[in-house]
Amino acid sequence: YQMVLSDVAVPSGTTLDLSSLADGTTVIFEGTTTWGYSEWKGPLLDIQGKKITVKGAEGSVLNGDGARWWDGKGGNGGKTKPKFFSAHKLTDSTITGITIKNPPVQVVSINGCDGLTITDMTIDASDGDKDEQGHNTDGFDIGSSNNVTIDGAKVYNQDDC
Repeated sequence: YQMVLSDVAVPSGTTLDLSSLADGTTVIFEGTTTWGYSEWKGPLLDIQGKKITVKGAEGSVLNGDGARWWDGKGGNGGKTKPKFFSAHKLTDSTITGITIKNPPVQVVSINGCDGLTITDMTIDASDGDKDEQGHNTDGFDIGSSNNVTIDGAKVYNQDDC
């Protein structure tokens, strides 16, 4: 099964919920994916499943427009900021060619995964350097997982890679 998401505008306070995908599904992001503004914990994107393939088409961007939340405090107070990408409970899955621009706070949370390969992902929170507004924009946080490989990632942020 293949799902193409092209120029998706996700309403504020809503997760782009791909947590119930059929085994073997391929998800392709095209164009620009955006989210409306709301103070909440997120995540903006949730993907789970077995033998899932997630791809970014050339030129595609998942744009969190983080400046709407950035207040220099990250997850330590101020505005409630949504975490970006929950990659939980993925088994024998791949994520490749995804570009994430301006996350509000933590970018990719990997948890409960076994056999996850992430290649050629770009995380660009460089706009958060302006007036030191971006904070806690961790690239990848990995916990309780086995056989996770991250290769060819480019991370520009204000916290851990």
